[in-house]
Amino acid sequence: MAASGKRRRRSISLYRRILSYFIAIEIVCLTVFGCVLMYFVAGDWSDEQKKALLDCAVGISDRYENILKQDGTSYSALCYSLLSVSNTTDADIFITDTEGNVILCGEMAETVDTEENPQVCDTHKAMKIPGEIYTSVLADGTMATVGDFGGLLGEDCFVSASVAQKDGEAYGIVFAIQSSRVGLRPYLVRFFRIYFLSAMGLLVLTSLLVYVASYNITKPLREMVEATKRYAKGDFSYKINVNNKSRTVSEFYELSVELDSMAEDLEALENSRSNFVANVSHELKTPMTTISGFVDGILDGTIDKEHENQYLKIVSEEVKRLSRLISSMLNMSKMEAGQLKINPVKFNLTQMILGIFISFEQKIEAKSITVKGLDYLLSVYIEGDEDMISQVFYNLIDNAVKFTDEDGEISVDMSTDGEYITTSIRNTGKGIDEEDMSHVFERFYKGDKSRSLDTKSVGLGLFIVKNITELHNGEISVNSVSGKYTEFTVKLKVKLIGS
Repeated sequence: MAASGKRRRRSISLYRRILSYFIAIEIVCLTVFGCVLMYFVAGDWSDEQKKALLDCAVGISDRYENILKQDGTSYSALCYSLLSVSNTTDADIFITDTEGNVILCGEMAETVDTEENPQVCDTHKAMKIPGEIYTSVLADGTMATVGDFGGLLGEDCFVSASVAQKDGEAYGIVFAIQSSRVGLRPYLVRFFRIYFLSAMGLLVLTSLLVYVASYNITKPLREMVEATKRYAKGDFSYKINVNNKSRTVSEFYELSVELDSMAEDLEALENSRSNFVANVSHELKTPMTTISGFVDGILDGTIDKEHENQYLKIVSEEVKRLSRLISSMLNMSKMEAGQLKINPVKFNLTQMILGIFISFEQKIEAKSITVKGLDYLLSVYIEGDEDMISQVFYNLIDNAVKFTDEDGEISVDMSTDGEYITTSIRNTGKGIDEEDMSHVFERFYKGDKSRSLDTKSVGLGLFIVKNITELHNGEISVNSVSGKYTEFTVKLKVKLIGS
């Protein structure tokens, strides 16, 4: 119960984690984008301010030049213009001579035409424009920059300047100075407020969309978790709903399909194991009952002396049957654990096959089976584990004899391409149904026809045959036509052709 609760908390945390990750990423992206945007907006605003301030300076310098042409008779109007423009733009606008000394400012508007020697205000009286600045302005004619005048202003300001001329020569310089904090801060505050409200609206909207999207994305995962819980309890009937939404995410779709396929395989394996347990239980119980009954009959005298040998032969056959069953199960376990090792030697494959057919001579004659092709077999040597290869062909020939009808036929064919030897064993009979063809090499598998004709088999023979063949880097295949024949083909690597 604790483990189940822990898994449930993990699935919820995954769902929330997707949402929280996206929100965190979106906040970071919006913050970075806002900072970059604010940087460029501030830069554009600064350029516009410098241009506007320069236009003011140029306009004042034009008026100053007009006054100079009239021999400076209307300085009062110019000072009023300086005062008006300064108040309108929150800038400090004044005029200097060509050596950087302030000669006119807005504070002189009421005194410049009434006093004989009007003086500039105390603020501008103490101001001396650094030489490198007015020299630069005189050389270029105008200036628009940001600076503190070499520390004169105490802070970075927008500085624009324009030269006023008289008779074609520089006579004075109009300076317009505005603090960079004036206007920029309120502008950025307004910009930030608009951007913040827009970003928050976008964040809320996208969060809702991601909430829905992440819920739909994790829905297949929740179904898969439910499926694995069912499978863990042995319920393989649960199918994952692979809808159109999960199809759009290829990984989820593929995982859903694979889980469904795994469930089918597990169900088939479980059924095979159940059948195997039932078969093995039956196969063990029947001979053990037979052996016990006959041995007890001999010991207590129920079976007379004349029939003892007859029943002891039956007991011997049942013991061998148990031995084969146990041997097959041990081999199967070693194969699955990868512990079955081959001991390769060079041997004559043809002689081995002929010897196996001779061992089945009595059974062949008892069913009046005709064997064809033995006289035309090649004399072929291969390298492999002789006992294992013998088990392969023993099982195949045993099956051929077992499932061939009375007066039927077994044919053997052998061919080579110089690198591989291909051996086919075909027997007439009822064959294998098409639906059983893909399962004949599976462990524990027994088709219905096989079950009715071969009561001593538990479905391990062909599984072992296939694994032994693959251990030798060979191939085995089956071909059958229901009601006509069954043919097994084994392909092994040739060691040497000829004796």
